[in-house]
Amino acid sequence: MTIRTVFSAALLSATVLANVASSQAPAATSAPPPLPKGVPAFEVAQLNAFTWYGRFGYTNCAFIDMGDGVLVIDTGWTKQDAENLKAQIKEKTKGKPVRWIVMTQTDIDSNGGIEAFLPTDATIFVHSRAVDPLSRSVLRVMPGEKRPTVVGVVDRLVVNAGGGRLEMIAPPGGAHSAYDLVAVSSNSGIAFVGDLVTSGRCPNLAGGASDPAGWKSMLDRIEELGPMGLIATRGDPIQAVREELHRTGAYLERVRTFLSEQKAKASPEARVAAELSLKDLGSYCPGTIDNANVLALYRRLRPDGTFAPPAELAPAPTKPTPPAGKAPR
Repeated sequence: MTIRTVFSAALLSATVLANVASSQAPAATSAPPPLPKGVPAFEVAQLNAFTWYGRFGYTNCAFIDMGDGVLVIDTGWTKQDAENLKAQIKEKTKGKPVRWIVMTQTDIDSNGGIEAFLPTDATIFVHSRAVDPLSRSVLRVMPGEKRPTVVGVVDRLVVNAGGGRLEMIAPPGGAHSAYDLVAVSSNSGIAFVGDLVTSGRCPNLAGGASDPAGWKSMLDRIEELGPMGLIATRGDPIQAVREELHRTGAYLERVRTFLSEQKAKASPEARVAAELSLKDLGSYCPGTIDNANVLALYRRLRPDGTFAPPAELAPAPTKPTPPAGKAPR
């Protein structure tokens, strides 16, 4: 079955799930809402001879047969989602071991299922900023257990194994979150983009590390890699790559322009909300989400046009260097 056939077929219930999920609170909670009646726990489609993707609960996950092992992209929201994913990997690849795991982000709704893969001696790829927090928490090693290798991607990393090639890119600062990671399969032409692009779903800019400029820059980098399709954390596969990247990017630019105008006028928050109600940001997002996005960003917007990062990501203050004393005579 070709990629185009799978992308054109209505194989998954992802659109329904995206609408249900987006009606919930914007921030992921520890437990997902129940699946809509009649929607199965998971569905899987085969993109080509070595790549599968599917909806597990609310989350799109994928796995690639790299020859002597399997590479997994995201692990689902819950442990049960991940157990279903593991069973499908075992069935479709005839029992090949999972040797690599890529986390497109560290949100629980994307990778709460990682615990089902532990303990493991697989290599786990994350944004470089996530290495230490994850290694101290969910990926910490207990005595006598297999030890994962956790690799942090700073900017760009290419994995080539068994004839399979995967390129990963990471933003230098915030984008959707502080820990975004995009993975592009050179063999299939598919980019796995996390929450950076979701067809038919408004971007969520209310996170403490969201940065529309960094987000737009990541969209440009994805376009430069020339993928033929996108798979996001939620929603249907995206075949109209350029159009969807530009649609999301245009919204981010409109938000940033509006914020800059309000900052220049030193508008209070109440005034920003009032102005927003009169401003058309492209009819891309419902008014309530526009309001949440804009006000969350406005509170973090600094005079130089940048956004204050969360406290845990802000550089540690350094003591000023005392002036050098006079040289002895």
